[in-house]
This record gives sequence, C-alpha cells and structure tokens, in this order.
Amino acid sequence: VTVSVLYWRMATFPHHYTSSLPRCVIRIDDKMYDVTNFRNTHPGGAELLDLYHGADATDVFYAFHSKRAIRQVKNMRGTDASESDPQRDRISVDFERLRQKLERNGWFERNWLAEACLVMGPCLALCVLGTLLAWSFPLLAALFIGVGMQQAGWIGHDYGHGRGQACKVLNRVFGCVINGFSTEWWSHKHNTHHAFPNRLHVDSDIHNEPVLHMYFPRKENDPWFRKYQHHYYLFAYAFLYVSWRTQSIQFAVGKKDKLELALMALGYMWLFSLPPMVSIGAVLVGGWLVAVVVTANHQPEPKFGKTDKYNFVADQIISTRDVECPDWITEYLFGGMQYQLEHHLFPFLPKYRYRAVRQLVKQFCEDHGHEFKCSGIADIMSRNYEVMKKFAA
Repeated sequence: VTVSVLYWRMATFPHHYTSSLPRCVIRIDDKMYDVTNFRNTHPGGAELLDLYHGADATDVFYAFHSKRAIRQVKNMRGTDASESDPQRDRISVDFERLRQKLERNGWFERNWLAEACLVMGPCLALCVLGTLLAWSFPLLAALFIGVGMQQAGWIGHDYGHGRGQACKVLNRVFGCVINGFSTEWWSHKHNTHHAFPNRLHVDSDIHNEPVLHMYFPRKENDPWFRKYQHHYYLFAYAFLYVSWRTQSIQFAVGKKDKLELALMALGYMWLFSLPPMVSIGAVLVGGWLVAVVVTANHQPEPKFGKTDKYNFVADQIISTRDVECPDWITEYLFGGMQYQLEHHLFPFLPKYRYRAVRQLVKQFCEDHGHEFKCSGIADIMSRNYEVMKKFAA
C-alpha cells in the first residue's frame, strides 16, 4: 500500500531523506536563521527543519533543545525579523513566559535519588523478578517482564526528552538494552510527532495503515479488512513493540550504528536465555500495555491537514486529551502519559512533576479560549473504540 510504505519509510529511514528545498530559513525569537547548511547534521533530522521553513519555530525549538544547543544557535548569525516574516501569536508569547517561569523556578531539574528509587528501581525489579521466575512460573514471569518493558518504555521516553549525558546514557540502557529500541530512530520519529501531533501526512503515529486507519483511504489503497478494525485493533496493539524493534534494527543497520546494535544485542541475549513463552509473551504484553495508553490520548482527537494553520502550542492543546487515573495501579501503568498535554507542552519536565503542573496548564488553556480535555479511563477507551469504528465504515 503506497501510503503505508511512505510513512513506514519516513519513520524507519529518516537518514535517507533528501531535501528538495534550496534554502531553509526559520524564526526563533526575534531572529531569522538560515539553517540550510546545518540540516544534514541536525540531530533531529533534516526533514524536521524543512517542515519549519518560513515559519516560527520558537516554541518547538525551546521544547526540544538543550541549553548547549540553544547557545550554539544563538551564536549563529541571524537577521532581525521584519513584519513580512512569520509573526509570533499571542498564545505563543504567553506560553514562552510560562515556560521561562517554570525554568526559573526549577521545575525541569531532576531529583536523581527519587528517580532511582521510585522510577528506575521498580522497573528493574520487575525484569529481574520475571527472569528469576521464568522457568518455574513462565506466565507470571512474562507478565512481570512485560510490565517492566512497558515501564522501560516510559523511562526511556522520559530520558529521551531529557537534557544532559546522564539522560542520554539511561535512555540507551532502558531503550536499547531492555526494549531493543534504537534511541536515535525513536528521537527522529517521536520528535516529529511532538512537533506536529495528529497532522496527517506528517505525524507517522497516526499512519498505521494498512493495519489501522485514522482516515478514509482512497479505493485503490483500501484493504478489505479495514471494515473490521474496530474488532481487531486491541489484538493488533500487542504487536507494537514487535514493530518498533524491527524498525529499530533496520534503522541502526542502515546507520551502521555499532554502539546501538551492540546494546540491542545484549537485550536479545537476555531474551534468548529465557523460555520462548516468556520472552515472546513479555514483548507482546509490554507492547499492548503501551499501545492502549498512547493511542487513546491522541487518536480520538481532531486531526489537522498538512496545510492547515499551524501553531505549536494550540495544536498540542487541540489534539491531546489527558486521563484521570482513579488509583495508584493505573497511575503507575499509564507511566505519566495520563498527563499527555503537560508532557507535550513541556517535554523536558520530569514525569513525576506532571500532576503538579496540571492546574497551571488548565488555567493557561482557559485563559486562551481552549478547552482543557481530561477524561476517565472508561471514557477515553470508549472514544478510541468509536474512532476505530468510524474509520471502519
């Protein structure tokens, strides 16, 4: 299927992207920067820069980049933005003030002792316990390791957004070793989703065809089984980690990234040392638990066309719905993704601070005429089913 192959290639082989733009100029703060010659060495990929050509990239720039990267850009020659250049919207200016306030007040600083005891410790304990029980209680072991893999996904995701060498190292431990993910592949794919959530033909997270459709395909690209997707989508979710592991191997091999391949090999040595029922079961359990959470936050929400008006802050609010977890078990399993809007607006924010910042985000939405959307688990799962059913018709 042409469309599915296109977005699979975009997500899996971003290093194969060749720009068709002769120049790439973006706005950051009150300066216009020509980043044409920087595209091929941009850690986030050349394509993401091209998507911001001729646009205001201030909010997404500060959301994704470390202090070191910010200093590097500020040292580049920029020209003063004029009235003919892309302008900063009021919501963007106010959001920048809020972000700077949180930065000054230390919200983005990490408490490493708390993270070791409350975040990394339980995840590693689940994996170790599952390994010890693998031969005597294989089903229980698969469940424990599967939950551990889900939590490793949340932890790697958090550190993938984090700043500093420690976050980079820990991202590779939990991402590459435990889950077999290429952290660089993940960065390319996930940063595009963060920058353009629910934007058709840009956000590969909503392009899972031919298995699942979030839009009505053209007749020549329409598989016969689409009309059943609301019946089988929960089953398909179990293969999320299988897909991500496959794409990670393809990416790392294509990039000839020996370090990531070696780290992933360690993880596969661990899996191959376990009974097949345990290793395969754990990957399916972990993938299903992640898919059930991450799809419900965005899939039922409005989609944008590729050429629709764009504003980084407004798009996050419109395309995202938070979840209210009723107990500590679901709070743990959702891994911080129940605070999806808080995370999308402030990716650097450690996930254990999302709850505290929720009221500030809610007030910000209301002050700018946007609905702060938050639903219970039953409601958000029902909404996800309905959108699957809608695009099965």
